[in-house]
Amino acid sequence: MGIQKSSHPDIKQDLKAFQHDVRALRDEVRLKLHLAGMDLKEEWETLEPQIERAINSAAHVSSDAVADLKHRLSEFRKRLGPN
Repeated sequence: MGIQKSSHPDIKQDLKAFQHDVRALRDEVRLKLHLAGMDLKEEWETLEPQIERAINSAAHVSSDAVADLKHRLSEFRKRLGPN
């Protein structure tokens, strides 16, 4: 029950927005990691490959998987601290 690839403009726009948001978050996390503790660095090493897969195959990822990844990234971002 994944997100189906479609020519529907709203879906394409949503996927592009998702990819943009995840890339921006990934880049922000990379910048903050030098200040993070070892436990956060290890967690990031687990999350980063999943982020890359989501960016590259967003059209084929289930909505549940996308929601889970967004939640985990949001929680990780909170633990990194203020901007």
